[in-house]
Amino acid sequence: MLALVTGTQAIERVSVDSLGTEGDRDSFSSSISADGRYVAFQSFATNLVAGDTNGTTDIFVHDTQTGATTRVSVDSLGTEGDSFSTIPSISADGRYVAFNSRATNLVAGDTNGTLDVFVHDTQTGNTTRVSVDSSGVEADGYSSDPSISADGRYVAFTSTATNLVAGDANGNTDIFVHDTQTGDTTRVSVDSVGTEGDGLSQSPSISADGRYVAFTSNATNLVTGDTNGTDDIFVHDTQTGATTRVSVDSLGTEGDSFSTIPSISADGRYVAFQSFATNLIAGDTNGYDDIFVHDTQTGVTTRVSVDSSGVEGNSHSYSPSISADGRYVAFESYATNLAAGDTNGIADVFVHDTQTGVTTRVSVDSSGVEGDNDSLNPSISADGRYVAFDSVATNLVAGDTNNNLDVFFTATNLAVASTTENIPSTSVMGLLSLMTGVVAFGLIRRRKFIK
Repeated sequence: MLALVTGTQAIERVSVDSLGTEGDRDSFSSSISADGRYVAFQSFATNLVAGDTNGTTDIFVHDTQTGATTRVSVDSLGTEGDSFSTIPSISADGRYVAFNSRATNLVAGDTNGTLDVFVHDTQTGNTTRVSVDSSGVEADGYSSDPSISADGRYVAFTSTATNLVAGDANGNTDIFVHDTQTGDTTRVSVDSVGTEGDGLSQSPSISADGRYVAFTSNATNLVTGDTNGTDDIFVHDTQTGATTRVSVDSLGTEGDSFSTIPSISADGRYVAFQSFATNLIAGDTNGYDDIFVHDTQTGVTTRVSVDSSGVEGNSHSYSPSISADGRYVAFESYATNLAAGDTNGIADVFVHDTQTGVTTRVSVDSSGVEGDNDSLNPSISADGRYVAFDSVATNLVAGDTNNNLDVFFTATNLAVASTTENIPSTSVMGLLSLMTGVVAFGLIRRRKFIK
């Protein structure tokens, strides 16, 4: 166990085997459980578990308390997948991990020859395919980009399939939600009366109870008055059927440029997203992508990729991840003015506290020394206390000699009330070439670092 003392930050590398040996190839795309104990990630490494001989990316889960690393992109008997698996999404308690895979041997009857979305139960060992219609028929197109509800019951995902629901005739990628208890699959990239979108929808983020799904879409018919001709962020309420646009200013005016990659709070009230729009808040003059949070109850939109005084970032910010209550937002940024002493001139990971206004850089070592290479793609725990992220930095922990992209786990003092408290211890290009035709929506949810 590491000890966290107020004013310090503990960090460890989680893309390691169960003895702490570093991975021999790139690891990235982390997803953290609600309490921060479990971190799921994808990796090309062959030495994280015994018997990894498939020569491609797999999905792993690292337990930061016990140090154990397990592979979850396997069939229900533990057999490794015969093709790549990517983009994990972990349930609140860490029991269920959703991911997409091109493997054909994870479940029986997988004959569509394309990407599917699966869920692995780490307690029972069962792996099931969820990118199916309500009768269990496999998709006739590829499916990707899963987002799993807190209890693992609901999985939102993107798909080009036309046979998952009746009446899918738009010829575009859509957002679907599969109920693992009832087996029902529904389409949520629709307007408030159920009309399908006339454009491409992607990057889903599901609320804790599965009721709300935020997503990106360039469809123009999901809400009235959508005339900006670019990607917007929408939220669909699966109970009422209502679809609303949230990439708007506090008066409801649409953004004047594209908005992507939403992250929704547990109750669905807050949605963080990145946007190139300049009119979502007053004083946006930096000409870069920024991170915003929209409050669906009050209608207020605020920018969070700012320093602790509210000064806008001087470069691009990407990849938001919001805490359960919406208070904390983690993001990556190339800005050098969000925190004092930022002199590395590369991407760092920050957390903004929407209550206090404080912005903290968390991609630093335990002494606060900044990383010597890019840090990307954060995933924040429910209370905002833990952040997992990808980094090529070699100086965040001792003994980092693999010169690869690794996954790190940091415990900040942002949400710590007591002075001392125990916390848990502990080639991408090749993938892209394999996934030609899938990259357009399969990887947009999180920006991937390419060496």
